[in-house]
Amino acid sequence: MYIPFLGSFHLFDWDEINFAEAAREMLVTGEWGRVQIAFEPFWEKPPLFIWLQAICMKIFGINEFAARLPNALAGIVSLNVFYHIGKKHIGHFFGLFFVLAYAGSLAPSLYFKTGIIDPVFNLFIFLSVYQWFLAEIEIGNQNNARIHFLLFGIFAGLAVMTKGPVALLIAGIVAVVRLFAAGKNAWPGWLNLGVSATAFLFIIGLWLGLETYRHGTWFLSEFFKYQVILLQGQIEWHNQPWYYHFLVLFFLCAPASILAFPFLFRNPDVATGNASVLFSYMRSLFWTVLIVFSIVTTKIIHYSSLCWIPLAFMAGYTLYASYTKRLIVSRWLSLPVLISLIPLAAFFTIAPYLLTVENRDILAPLLSKDIFATKLLLSGDIWGGWEGIPALIFLCFVLVWIVQFAMGITRHAIPLFVAVLLFAQYLYIIVLPKAEKQLQGNIIGTIKSESSDGNNIVESWNYKTFAILFYGKTQPKQFTGVWTKTAAEKFPEEPAPNYTARKHWIVQNPVTRPVKIITRCDFKADSAFLQQFIRKSESGAYTVWGKINP
Repeated sequence: MYIPFLGSFHLFDWDEINFAEAAREMLVTGEWGRVQIAFEPFWEKPPLFIWLQAICMKIFGINEFAARLPNALAGIVSLNVFYHIGKKHIGHFFGLFFVLAYAGSLAPSLYFKTGIIDPVFNLFIFLSVYQWFLAEIEIGNQNNARIHFLLFGIFAGLAVMTKGPVALLIAGIVAVVRLFAAGKNAWPGWLNLGVSATAFLFIIGLWLGLETYRHGTWFLSEFFKYQVILLQGQIEWHNQPWYYHFLVLFFLCAPASILAFPFLFRNPDVATGNASVLFSYMRSLFWTVLIVFSIVTTKIIHYSSLCWIPLAFMAGYTLYASYTKRLIVSRWLSLPVLISLIPLAAFFTIAPYLLTVENRDILAPLLSKDIFATKLLLSGDIWGGWEGIPALIFLCFVLVWIVQFAMGITRHAIPLFVAVLLFAQYLYIIVLPKAEKQLQGNIIGTIKSESSDGNNIVESWNYKTFAILFYGKTQPKQFTGVWTKTAAEKFPEEPAPNYTARKHWIVQNPVTRPVKIITRCDFKADSAFLQQFIRKSESGAYTVWGKINP
């Protein structure tokens, strides 16, 4: 599921290219202690995931495959962990259905084939919560649970090292909820708490201690300031309404989000003993993540992705209970399946047809007010229309399943999950490469060609991209110049003041090397810009400008 086709298309701006560029800069500079972007400190993320990417790039080269490989490996580990947990506490078939419910839901099926941080982050948090569950079971059986508290601290520390302190917040809330629910069975004792804290501090101290020793506290101070900004919702383009994650989970985690519904508020009647406790942990994890990130005004799709694991667990139990005739699944669940999957299948059936050269006139009036979107979606000859055929087959299958399920002809949802799994693979193998080429293929090709001789200076203006850094293969020496001394004073609020100062200096001053500036096609150049630059070419929805020689 996860290894094939990892490198079949470019990384997507911003997140995938952002993290891959940080890993590339580790290799270029040999600086593994702190994350950098544009060869300046990048305090938004801890280094663990970037280390994993850099190691893969060291082995397989600086490319898309290596950037996505850590998550693919995490996907293999995750599915085996899910099976192991399901088999150990409920049974072999439940383990299989837990895996199927995760791998056979839309976004979870695709998640481990990306180059973003969250899949590895979610795995570590889940493992930490699972260790706390095992500790509660051992305490209830009057056994020594110290090894589980040790592992809790290790996994929580690794999660913080992957993305930040929100990991400790989530794991901590789940532990406190269980303490109120289970009483003395969930109380670890002060010694075990000390073991967890020591393990946690040791793991994060491997990075924090070295960073503080080498560079002082400035980097860590900026890192924690940024985490506060995220929690306070001060990044405006990430702010969404409170119900945002409910919609994301309903549509992107279908059909697991639908079949999990019967157990979101209660344990199944037939689940007893350890299985009942495990259900309570899963429900606590789900609601903790969903409530915390619904309260926080900064909302990104990735934030609620940890909910996918407990949703898959509950949906897997629905599949298992139905398969073993412990439960009759309500026919009414066919309605939310209809609402979630049919529009999606219809979209991917129709979109490739509308994006063909012959049918663009249908879309053009809808995009006429947005020049950039028009050129982005209606340029090039990428789509043949046939790409929608697998989506049409999927659409027909889901409709037939819904009708049969609603009429009581079938009571099994296993084929639905298998179909979604295959549909997700179709999206990754056929649709995403063409979509990436449509959205950014032209401009990444231009960046590569303009940067190929190493002499040109290539930059973006009035829009943000990390593609110029990664695909332009920029080097540290390109970012040192006369602008460096005053960068921090002129751009104190910028996360990368030297990089920003360099761009402004290049635009405003004579340069001996050829300079190419890339803008969006809707960029309105002022007189000062036009005195320095002349339009050279169009690259899809982007314009390439060349500096006028003095």
